Amino acid sequence: MPLRFSQTPRLVKLLLLFTLVIPLVIPVNFVLITPGEGTKLFPKMLNITSSKNSVKTYPVNGQMYLLSIWVTNPESEIFGYEVLACWAQNDCVVVPRSIVYEKNTDDKAEIAVGKKEMKKSQGSALTATKALFKKYYPTIDLSSLNDSNLKVSLRNTGGPSGGLIFSLGMSELLAPDDLLQGRKIAATGTVSANGAIGAVGGVEEKIVAAREVKASIIFISKENCSDLPESVTGIKVIAVSTLEQAFTALREPGKLNFRGVQGCTNLDS
Repeated sequence: MPLRFSQTPRLVKLLLLFTLVIPLVIPVNFVLITPGEGTKLFPKMLNITSSKNSVKTYPVNGQMYLLSIWVTNPESEIFGYEVLACWAQNDCVVVPRSIVYEKNTDDKAEIAVGKKEMKKSQGSALTATKALFKKYYPTIDLSSLNDSNLKVSLRNTGGPSGGLIFSLGMSELLAPDDLLQGRKIAATGTVSANGAIGAVGGVEEKIVAAREVKASIIFISKENCSDLPESVTGIKVIAVSTLEQAFTALREPGKLNFRGVQGCTNLDS
């Protein structure tokens, strides 16, 4: 007796197609985050000017990097297959859109907010740096400096996470000491007017960006310690609570000649 094979009903095939394939090609309510770039502060991005020539700046011996992450815009359509592709990559993160963006926002609004936050962070960085100099360089008078003297040339980037690196960059330009000593340094973290360093998003991705530019050290906020992976290789990560802690670490390079994490009690190595 010949064998008879039953064919899969057409309705079942359509259900399988709808269940397995259709979700891959329809928009989903997620945001993708990937490592961005490490952008050089010197000589073009960060400059300090003084019309009265009352403030002296010094040559830079080394480089500092502002770190960024790439985040899909609120109006970008993210499809299921893009989410799967992101999950397959070690340096790509998928998060619900509601975690990153407010409801009913759009690209224009987010760009405006990002620019405003970055401008505010630059002002806070200048205030914190001036307070730092009163303690470490009391003979250097920075009282005449204000926001108009700080020139930051940066496009398509926003947010407050550049506060720490802006402060360190200003310190490098204004201090008679050679803070960098030929090194490449990166940093990410908000800074308040009193020098407190706050948490930012995308720390893992920014560590990747720092390694890409061959930075030897990246400063982060202690508040981001819980966001670090269990092990960090190829770069020194220093977690700080204040601008002063980062500044003094730069002045004592002998203590920084190793890799791993410093300042996170659960990950110190």
